[in-house]
Amino acid sequence: MAESKLSCLRCQGAMNAGFIPNPTRGQQVWFEGEPPKTYRASFMFGRKAHVVATHRCSVCGYLESYAAE
Repeated sequence: MAESKLSCLRCQGAMNAGFIPNPTRGQQVWFEGEPPKTYRASFMFGRKAHVVATHRCSVCGYLESYAAE
């Protein structure tokens, strides 16, 4: 994973890149739009999706997540 040059919003400590795994898909994914009223796997098709990267502060442990392009 690429080295992060982000600073913690709370204490200004260095942020370390990482991720939070999703047990069914391997990694969290952000989907554009409103969630369906009932879950069906097909709701994902045709939607813009981004893998979610989470950074953790090496000083205070604060987590911040990004769904970059």
